[in-house]
Amino acid sequence: MLVQCENLQFTHFSDIVSTISKLSKECVARIADDQLYFIVSDENCGPAPPILWCEIPQAMFFSEYQMVGLDEDHKDIYLEFTSANLARSLQTLKSAKAFKMKLTKKQCPCLTLEIEVPSSTSQQTRQVTHDIPVKVIPRKSWSDFQEPKIPKPDISIELPALKQLRTTIDRMRTMAAEVMIRASAEGRLTLQIKTDTSKVSTRFKDLRVEAFEGPIEHSDSETETQANEDMSHICYCRVDAKKLSMFLSADQISHNRTVCSIVHKKLVILCLQTEENVKLQCFITGIVF
Repeated sequence: MLVQCENLQFTHFSDIVSTISKLSKECVARIADDQLYFIVSDENCGPAPPILWCEIPQAMFFSEYQMVGLDEDHKDIYLEFTSANLARSLQTLKSAKAFKMKLTKKQCPCLTLEIEVPSSTSQQTRQVTHDIPVKVIPRKSWSDFQEPKIPKPDISIELPALKQLRTTIDRMRTMAAEVMIRASAEGRLTLQIKTDTSKVSTRFKDLRVEAFEGPIEHSDSETETQANEDMSHICYCRVDAKKLSMFLSADQISHNRTVCSIVHKKLVILCLQTEENVKLQCFITGIVF
């Protein structure tokens, strides 16, 4: 396997990996002939559907891309590694002139990064090499790292600026471990927490609704509504505030849109997309009482 990155994409690639390292200690890279995938599973659940799925089109990021799988029917390569190790190594890319990533065999299988950087004392360049230990995942375990099959969302709504959302959620999680996400067909998004002594809500309006599959049947009043708000046009889900905050750290990735999709009371799917057609999806299971 050999990957060489275009100069203009160094920072974007480094920012993506840095964000993933904040979401999980361990990560799986799936190298396919047309895409590079980063996959994160819930660290507390053992083998389980991924909670994060990132797709990077190789043609948009890499000027050279060579890989050979087991055979014609099993072309992909699956590698497990510590995400922070890769993120730290890629920090050098901020000033890099060239970058290659290879799968090598040393004392153990490694992702070897060869980074060409300018010299601080002359016009010549110097090469920095990082060897990141990896575990090659056997074919019998590949099924643990397939894209999650999710039910059709009840609503999909475009999110406001992630930095603003992250500030709001970080303040809320100092008071409560869970947050209610509520979206309406009229383009309103509400974040709400409850404690023994208080109730706090932040509302955003005039957001773009991409899809709504209502009306929604409500058998309870778990979420508070505004005056004249039609409950049949509202979807909500209670989620872990920490997991939501971790995804919102993706605000450092240059992106053009982020969409929140809700399967009523069951699941929140957050999807960030960039101009380079990178797609970062996070799946947060709802908390049900």
